[in-house]
Amino acid sequence: MDYFDMLTEQRIDSRTADVVDQLLEQHLPTLQPCDVPLETVLEQLENRYTFTRLPDTSIHYARTALSVIEAHYPEDASYLHDDWDRRLEGAMELAQVLHLMLFCGEIQDTGAGHALYERQKAQYEQRTAGLGQCWKPMPIRICAETRTGYCLITGSDRLKDEITCLRGVTQEDIALRTPALIAYLRAKYDT
Repeated sequence: MDYFDMLTEQRIDSRTADVVDQLLEQHLPTLQPCDVPLETVLEQLENRYTFTRLPDTSIHYARTALSVIEAHYPEDASYLHDDWDRRLEGAMELAQVLHLMLFCGEIQDTGAGHALYERQKAQYEQRTAGLGQCWKPMPIRICAETRTGYCLITGSDRLKDEITCLRGVTQEDIALRTPALIAYLRAKYDT
């Protein structure tokens, strides 16, 4: 058995593959496409959580712009400087030229956001049980670009799943059984 076959064999026999097969079998026949624009999802989240919008001069905007440009505009990214700081500056300038619709916000530890931070704390305590380490909250942030659909969530797997469920899937995702479909099924039904 060669290395590729060994990896394939492990993947097929894994718990993850079994869960995915079960989710597809159970939910695929009744699944309807519902592809909600990221901009609409962010508006829904702003109604649910208390956000602090980060200033557009923050490093988070620059990193988001760079990530979007590298992923969706690679021909433009090739002109950015190799030096990290200058690359970020160039990305922000290019973001204006490309008319990127950036959003960077931090969820506050109040109201509905408090449950996200409590989950973060519980997960930390479970991972570090017996080590005597004190939990310090990691900011829960959403950094996104609404035209391309780029969305990075840090500090909360629950929020990531919520966004995945709100966004839904396309008919193409359902027909081709794409990774987006698998992520949607796992977020919605395998919690």
